[in-house]
Amino acid sequence: SVNKKHLLLYNHRISFERIDTLGIYGKVQIKSIEFVSKSVQGSQPSSVGVTKMNTENGEMPDGLQFAVPYVGKLVSALHPGCTVAIKGEVNKNPKSFTINLKSSDSKDIALHLNPRLKNKVFVRNSYLHDSWGEEEKEITNFPFSPGMYFELIIFCDAHQFKVAVNGVHTLEYKHRFKQLEKIDLLEVIGDVQLLDVRSW
Repeated sequence: SVNKKHLLLYNHRISFERIDTLGIYGKVQIKSIEFVSKSVQGSQPSSVGVTKMNTENGEMPDGLQFAVPYVGKLVSALHPGCTVAIKGEVNKNPKSFTINLKSSDSKDIALHLNPRLKNKVFVRNSYLHDSWGEEEKEITNFPFSPGMYFELIIFCDAHQFKVAVNGVHTLEYKHRFKQLEKIDLLEVIGDVQLLDVRSW
């Protein structure tokens, strides 16, 4: 609800036990945040620590800086069951941006995601043994637009990557690089503001 008026319903997609963070991004000033439990009668709203971020200029306090170009270590090397979650905002007048899952001890890129907004083409590829492979471009709906906020999830299973954007399954990409345990870096470059990166 917004201003005490019902706005929408949204079905749960993950269990409550996994929820531990509230993120608010963009040009908004936060006055207060409260969590109220219906199960405890007369309980006081619980307080919550708030970390302020100036995202207008991409400036964030130490520890929350995701400057682009960005290169960061995954929590663990890639393996079946691994998930990488990226939150960001596409720039207002973008050409393209790139997300790479790559190795720290070679130039190999297991997964290269390259949304090209001018042409609405979503390129996928791998860079192996100093050479690009054949591009994959087939997609039902191009999921990005200028200025939009997005949450991109990369799930690695035994045979392929599965990619979802804003909760919608977008594509699959079969593994070309078989030594997944060597993939330990995430790289983000291009016309995008990076807000959060997590892997588990």
